[in-house]
Amino acid sequence: MSSGLFKVIAEFKSPDGTPLTGREYSVALLDEDRFFDDKLGDAALNPNGEAEFLVTAADILSFDSRGERTPDLYFVVRKDGEQVFRSDVFDEVDFEIEDPVTGRAKGLTQTFGPFVVDA
Repeated sequence: MSSGLFKVIAEFKSPDGTPLTGREYSVALLDEDRFFDDKLGDAALNPNGEAEFLVTAADILSFDSRGERTPDLYFVVRKDGEQVFRSDVFDEVDFEIEDPVTGRAKGLTQTFGPFVVDA
């Protein structure tokens, strides 16, 4: 895995389709591992209902996932500190996907959602 930065964007909506926003909400990005899940970051929701995370290759590695190159990501939304949503796990997210024509990395930013949060 490269030592570069990767960006994860997740979009959240209310059941009526409007962006989920408000200071009472926070979103955590986690990597599911065999023994302990790694918390890769916390973010607030912007006015478009998006949470953005910057993740390094070092963040993804842990003692129970040595050599991991493709994390198993999921999101947890909290409202006033209480969990109100947990996404499915996205298995083996590959940030190092290469463009077949140019050979340059094209997976450095991964986008997920929109997720509907009934809170």
